[in-house]
Amino acid sequence: MNQGKTFDSDPAGGDCADMPVAREKPDGVTINFQSAEFNRIDDLNDCSGNYRSFESLDGVVTAHECHQREISSRKDNLDPSRVGPARPRRNKPENDESDPMETTAPLTVISEGRTLIIDTDAERARACGKTLLEHRLSCTLLVTGSTLPAPLLSGLSRIKLLHADRVSVTGAFGGFSAKVTGDGIEKPLTEWIDDAAVFDLVLDLQAVPSFAGGRLPIGYYAPGPSPAALDEAMAELPEMRGQFQKPQFVVLNRSRCFHGRSRTQDCHRCVEICPLNAVRSVDRGILINHYVCQGCGGCALACPANAIRLVQPSQDQVLIALRSSLAGKLADGVSPISLMISDSEPTPGNGHPGRNGDLSGRICFKVEQIAYVRLEMLLAAIAYGATEVLVACDPRNPSVIREAVEWQVKMARAVVQGLDPGEERIRFLAGSPEDLELTEAVLPRTRFGELGNDTALPTFSSCRDARTLVHLLARYLHDRSGVQKPWVPLPAGSPFGTVTVNSDACTLCMACVAACPSGALSPGDKAPRLAFREPECHQCGLCQETCPEDAIRRVPRLLLGRVTTEGETVLREAEPFRCVECGVPFAPPAMIDRIKAKLAGHWMYANERQLRRLQMCGTCRTRDALTSREMELWNP
Repeated sequence: MNQGKTFDSDPAGGDCADMPVAREKPDGVTINFQSAEFNRIDDLNDCSGNYRSFESLDGVVTAHECHQREISSRKDNLDPSRVGPARPRRNKPENDESDPMETTAPLTVISEGRTLIIDTDAERARACGKTLLEHRLSCTLLVTGSTLPAPLLSGLSRIKLLHADRVSVTGAFGGFSAKVTGDGIEKPLTEWIDDAAVFDLVLDLQAVPSFAGGRLPIGYYAPGPSPAALDEAMAELPEMRGQFQKPQFVVLNRSRCFHGRSRTQDCHRCVEICPLNAVRSVDRGILINHYVCQGCGGCALACPANAIRLVQPSQDQVLIALRSSLAGKLADGVSPISLMISDSEPTPGNGHPGRNGDLSGRICFKVEQIAYVRLEMLLAAIAYGATEVLVACDPRNPSVIREAVEWQVKMARAVVQGLDPGEERIRFLAGSPEDLELTEAVLPRTRFGELGNDTALPTFSSCRDARTLVHLLARYLHDRSGVQKPWVPLPAGSPFGTVTVNSDACTLCMACVAACPSGALSPGDKAPRLAFREPECHQCGLCQETCPEDAIRRVPRLLLGRVTTEGETVLREAEPFRCVECGVPFAPPAMIDRIKAKLAGHWMYANERQLRRLQMCGTCRTRDALTSREMELWNP
C-alpha cells in the first residue's frame, strides 16, 4: 500500500513528470496533489520506493509483484497449443531448511501465586489455604459435592470460599480458568466472584481431578489420597511464583497441513490425540497453544503430512542418543542385540536392565515420551544394528497415544518383514519393563544382524524431514538385505503409497491435481497427461474424494529402490482434442465425449450446430454463438 506518496520525477519515485500537480473538480474546487494531506506516509508502506518495478521491502511481497513473477515464469513455456490448466508451482522439498515454521523462542510465563484449591473436604481445603497464605499465595477455595459447614463461612477475609456441585478446569500454568455447576447451571467462575477468575496454580484434592484433559499440565497438582504426595505439592507450590521460561516443543508448517481442505474426510488427528487440548481447530486451521503444550509429541506422531515437527527434543538428538546406545555394544562385539524402547524408568534387578543399561545382550533405551517412537526411529534401530526392537508402552499413557505408537510399530514391522520374511523383529508390548516377563534374547544372526559387524554405523540424523528419513532408511536396509524388491506393502491407512487411475473412467479433468496438497499429482504442459511423484504422496485421499469419475484408488506401500524414487510416473495420457474449426488443441478427448454425453437431450443443445459447438475452442465457440440464428432472435 503506497497511498498518498509524492510522484516526482526523481530516481526514487520514478519518472512521473507528466502527472498534473493540481486538478480542478467539477464543482470548482481545486485539489493540490503536492499538499501535505496528499503526501502522508502511513504504516502500510511495503515498497522500497521504486514504484515502476515494485521491489519488495524487507521480504514483503505485494500482489502486483506476485503477478509479475508468475507472468515471467510462464514466458519460457508459452505455447498457443497449451492444453489444460497451468502446472502448479511445486512445493519446496520437505527437508528444505527455509520451510516457514512457527518460532521456537521460549515463552515467558509469569505466576503471581493465585491458587485455586478444589476439594470435597472443606476443612482440609481451608487448612491448605491457610498454609499457602502464609507463603504469600492468594487462594480461592472451591468445595464440591457437599454443603459448607457453618463455622467455615466466617474468618476467611483473606481467602475466597465458594461451593459448587461440579467444576471443570482448563488452561495452563499461569492461566487456569474454571467452569462450575451450581443449582443445575454451568457458568464460568468469573460470574461467581467479583474479580477475574484466572489462576496461576491449581491444587486439586479430589479423588478424580477436574482438569478437562488426559494429562495434567504443569502447575496443576493432584496428589490424590497420598499424604506424602500432598506434602510434596504443598512444599513445591510456594516455589511456583515468579517469572519462568517455557520452551516451545513443536513447530507447525501450515503449508503442509491437510486440515480444512476437505469437508467430508477432514484430518483431525492432531486435535484428537492431544491429551491436553493444546491443539485446536480454528477457522479451518490448526492452532497450537504452546503455553498448554507439554511436548508429549502426540501431534507430531499422528500427523500424516509432517506438518507438525518436534523440536524439544529434536529428531537429531533422539537418533544420536539411540545410535550411541547401540554403538557401544557393537564395539564390544556383542551380537545379537535386543533393544527395548520404553518411556518408563526401569529398575535394576529382576532380570531387567537399568536406565540405558544392558543385560545379556539387551539394551534399554529410555525416551521421555513414548510418542517419540516413530517409524523412522524403529527403522533406524534396525539400521544401527539391533536384531530385535521391543517397544514397551506404559499403560498410564492415554489410549490414543498408545494406539498411535502401536500403529507406527505395525508399519515398521511391515517394512522389515517385507525385506526379511521370518520372525517378528519389531514388537509392541503393552506394559512397562517392570511389568513384562522378558527372557534373555536369543535371536539368530540374519541379514540385518550382520549389520552389527559394521562399527562405522550410518548417520541419518542430519536429515530434518521425517518422510525423507524414512525413505533413506528403507533404501539403506534394502541395499544391505540383498532383496530385489522395488517396494514393500504397508497396512491400509499408512501415509506412504501410490495411486492407480482407471483409464477408462478418467477424463483428465485435473480435479485431482487441484486437490492434491503436496504436489504429488501434476498435469502435462503441452498435452493431456496426469503425472505422479510417489515420494511426495501422503495418501490423504483428497484426490480420490475429489475425482468426479471415481477413477482413483490408493495403494499403501513404501518405495525401496534408488532409481524408482526419482522422476515422475505417467498415470494417464492422451492425444489432445483439436478444435473442429481452427484445429487448435484445447481439451482431452475423453472430457469432450463426457460433456457431450452429459448434455445430450438438453434444450440448449437441441440441434447439430449447438452440439458441434462443444467441440470448439473458446474463441471459435464464442464466434459461432455470436453469429448464430439464436443470437439474432435474442437480440432483434
